[in-house]
Amino acid sequence: MTSALALSTKHSAAGPYLGFALQPVRLCYYLLCSPDDATVSLEHLDDVAVHYSDETVVVEQCKSALSHNALSDWSGDFWKAIANWLDAIRAQQIAVDKAAFTLYVTPVRAGKLATAMHTAATPQEVLKFTESVRAKLAKKAEPPKCMVHVQRFLDATDDERLAFVQRMSVVSTDVDPLDSLRALFVAAVPASSIDIICEAAIGMAKERADRCIRRGVPAIIGVAEFRKDFHAFVQRNNLVGYLPSFSITPTEDEAKEILMGKPVFVRQLQLVEASQEQQIRAISDFMRTSSDKAKWADQGLVFEGSLKEWEDSLLRRHAAIQGEINDLHGDNTELVRGRTIYNRCSTLEVQIDSRAVPGHFTHGGFNDLADRQELGWHPQFKKLLGEGGEE
Repeated sequence: MTSALALSTKHSAAGPYLGFALQPVRLCYYLLCSPDDATVSLEHLDDVAVHYSDETVVVEQCKSALSHNALSDWSGDFWKAIANWLDAIRAQQIAVDKAAFTLYVTPVRAGKLATAMHTAATPQEVLKFTESVRAKLAKKAEPPKCMVHVQRFLDATDDERLAFVQRMSVVSTDVDPLDSLRALFVAAVPASSIDIICEAAIGMAKERADRCIRRGVPAIIGVAEFRKDFHAFVQRNNLVGYLPSFSITPTEDEAKEILMGKPVFVRQLQLVEASQEQQIRAISDFMRTSSDKAKWADQGLVFEGSLKEWEDSLLRRHAAIQGEINDLHGDNTELVRGRTIYNRCSTLEVQIDSRAVPGHFTHGGFNDLADRQELGWHPQFKKLLGEGGEE
């Protein structure tokens, strides 16, 4: 095959990729670069597959090789992928004469056997490659750990090996798998906004696949439909003016550990008897908002003055809601009024400099202000917390 294969292994990349696993990134890439009449599947025929209207298909296995070389001569990743494909061909799950097989590895990696298989195209070259595998094995004192997968390749017939190897390629050119995706936007999107667009596109692709999986049907997405929805989403949300979240949702155990420590914003919620579910959500949003603030500042996406103006806006909205609740629901207890104020504030989404923020961010901002006691939910929160912030 003639697809790109890296010849250098000097680079490395950090993961995860904008908070996503590798497969959704590749799913999104193919949805944006395949023909309109194609479909792309996730974990159906393979990790990712492109189904063309002429009934041909590209099946891809994606390997993240951050801590190892997935293309070394006796890599389990490399040989297991080959064995899986040969098994799928023999089981008639994939028609070899209508398929192309891609092993995608990131960051950039290489190996002698991987390179030789990638470049083998003629019957003579495939035979030479097979003999080189046998020769390398004969020189080893012990069989490699992946020997069961290597043996699957060696046990195939000459015709099976020829048909497969001629259609198999190794792609390892991206230091970061987002590089291929970014390249699709670079001509039309400002550099400062490319990752924002990428994050939105990957998220949309993943959500569509997840929706299929939840319904119990194969995750197969139409290219034309996805692009239409993505273009509409970009226009509707003005994504160039969207602030992306780079934070990761804390686990339930992490949130519960913080809950046990009772920080001030949690005690504020407990003063109005917010449910534990509300407290857990507040902890998650508080942590993600704090992380996003730091990353936005570090990347120059938001300036300190803009954040201060945004927090002032939250304080004004809190005061307005508080006044409205006190006027309309003055006959309720302070606890109920305070909880109502919190519930109203928790649903707001307030932009920063006319730029949309992630769904967790405004709620996390309110809890940050509550943690600093610049606002509260219970009318007597300062008295109840005490001058030192203690109950």
